[in-house]
Order: sequence, then structure tokens, then C-alpha cells
Amino acid sequence: MSGGESLLGEPLRVIRAAGAEQACMSGQELERDDVQRSYLEFGKALLTSDTNFPEIPPEVLRSIIDIFVEESVSQQAFSFKTMSSDTLRVYVKSETVEVYAPSEGSAPPESKLVFGTPIELVAREVRVLSKISDAATEEAVIDLVAETVRDVGRKMAETIDRNVLAGDGSGSDAYNLFAGLVNAAPPEENVKDLAKDALTTDHILEAVSTLEEKGYKDRLVLFLHPRAAYHLRRDLAGKGLEGVSTDIFRTGKVNELFGLGAIYLTTNIGKRSYSGQDQTKVSDAIICYPEAAGIGGLRRRLTVEKDRDIERGLTVIAASLKFAWKVAKPDAIYLIRNALAQ
Repeated sequence: MSGGESLLGEPLRVIRAAGAEQACMSGQELERDDVQRSYLEFGKALLTSDTNFPEIPPEVLRSIIDIFVEESVSQQAFSFKTMSSDTLRVYVKSETVEVYAPSEGSAPPESKLVFGTPIELVAREVRVLSKISDAATEEAVIDLVAETVRDVGRKMAETIDRNVLAGDGSGSDAYNLFAGLVNAAPPEENVKDLAKDALTTDHILEAVSTLEEKGYKDRLVLFLHPRAAYHLRRDLAGKGLEGVSTDIFRTGKVNELFGLGAIYLTTNIGKRSYSGQDQTKVSDAIICYPEAAGIGGLRRRLTVEKDRDIERGLTVIAASLKFAWKVAKPDAIYLIRNALAQ
């Protein structure tokens, strides 16, 4: 998966190297101390019985958001609008201006941008729960808060990704609040059923060509399950491109080979049995033009609340976020169904 390393891969890794190491060392140490102090103060506030719970410190909030953005493939690939209310209308261009060569003395026909029916985003709330022992020592509070921050950020990222990629829109749980790309309805020529066959470069090239013919090119992205990617790697190796395969799945940069802008390996698409009688594991691969395929919205920044389980000696932390998602143009999506994933 592409993207930078998590800012909290370890509890207090919150500084990015900038410039010469010697010149930045004092500034990094000061900022690290500030973050450490914020984590400690916030951890103490979480574990106290004081009902005057403080607002989450900016350093802690920034750490959650950093992890959330870096762990979420949908945040990296798609545009998420800032929503000032629970509902937002987004207008998508349906026709563009035309070019004419009128004869002398003749006025060209009127030409203007045309926008279709607006897409309405309706935000839904998701909440992540975590628990911290009230018996934690002061020395352990910083690490406990850091672990909580990491888990909250990752769970938020997973929730949004599963909705964007594979949600069914039923509202049955937090992962199915919205219909994802796998459940879009692209035109027939944008769907390929492999019926348990392994994913190959030929399938990718066919998908890219289909989308490019419709005018979607240059920034196409591919989402697929790691087990489906295994077979694509084997195909590349069989074509003498094993070195290219290693680089592709390490960096995510594939446009030199496939005509794609990025590739994301993610388990949030999921795999399943091919049928009730056939337990062969399969998954779906998604190739799309993100600017047209779908659009998301974030209603507000993360909020954190707490409660206490006195009997068990635990502090319950609830982090909440409102977000929205909707498929915009199904013809900007190409689905490769039932690719071998075992």
C-alpha cells in the first residue's frame, strides 16, 4: 500500500525528519516533549473521576488524524469534502464546453458547462470504543494513550474503507452504512467475471483500456485483496517481470506498466467462497477513476468522550466521527469479479 509511514508506528514517533538531522534535533526534542506532556495530561484526565473532561489536546487529535489518513486507502485515493451540516449536495459535470469553427459572419452555437442531478451526501455517525484500566501507573499512561490513539485511528480508517470499497448500503452495521464500489452498477462492458481464475496483467490491461476509451485515464487506481495480488505477482514473474512485481507492490507505483496511477492492497475488500457448494476463495478487484467514481464527506473532526466502569475498574473511551460516501459515476468503475484469492 502506498503512503507514508504511520506517525505513531511506535508510541511517540510523531516527528518527521526535516532538513539536516543536527539542525532539527533540538526542535524535535522540544516537540516530542510537548507531545509526551500532552499524552500524559490527557491520560490522567481520562483516568480521573473528575466529570469536567477536557477537550482532546491538539497533539493527540493530530496523531489520530495522521494515522486515520495514512491507514485509509480511500482517504488517499478519493476526494472527501468538508461538510458543515449532515447533508451536502455536490454537483458533478455531465457535459463540457464544445469547440466550433464557424464560418465568417456566423456566430457559434451557445456552449456551456452542464451539471447533472446533484449528488446528495448524508453523513452517518460511527463510534469506536476502547478501554483503559484505572489502575495504570503514571509511567504507563503515555503508552496506553498512544495505543488507544493508534487503535482508534486504525479502526476509523478500516470503517470508512470497508464502506467505500465493499459496503452494501443496508445499514446493518458500521461497515455497511453506504454502498461501496464493489456494489456499484457499472455498464456491462465494465464488468469481468473471472469465475475463480487467477488475476493477470491481461485482465488489468483490458480494464484500463475500457476506462481509457471512456475518457478516464492518467490517474486510474487499482484496489485488490493481497491474496488476489499473489496471483498477479506470479503472472508478472512468469513474464520475466519479477523485479518489477516486487517494486510495484512495495511502492504502489505501477503506471509505467499498467497505465495505473496507484495500486492499493487491502483486506477491506474481503474474500468469500465462490458458492455454497464451491468453497474456493475469491475476491473482487476494483479499477476506477477516483475523481469521477465516488465522493465522500467528513462532517466534523473526531470527538472523544469517556465513561467509567467502576465495578471492573475501566475507563471507557468513545471516539466518534460522521462521514458520508456515494458512488458518483458507475461508468468510471471497472469490476473484476470472482478473482482467485487463495
